[in-house]
Amino acid sequence: MALELASLKAYRAGASIKAAGARSCRLWHYATNDDWSTVNTTGYWNGARAHIGVGDIVHISGDLDGTPFFRSLMFATVPASGNVTVTQIANS
Repeated sequence: MALELASLKAYRAGASIKAAGARSCRLWHYATNDDWSTVNTTGYWNGARAHIGVGDIVHISGDLDGTPFFRSLMFATVPASGNVTVTQIANS
């Protein structure tokens, strides 16, 4: 499936953190019925590029209609064109 933008929500609208001299970063939650291999596919997050930024973190509750999983990703690149890239954050 494709990213369902309506299921991507900021934890608190307008809330962000900022390091000195850096852009603000936001924390997101995304709920989907897609499995991990789909969510982790190249280009999956491209539909969110207008909302996300480099360093933003997204917590994913996935495969909710099958075998649920939880993962955390950080957006590594959010280019104006081309694919958004992510880095998985180790879950402990």
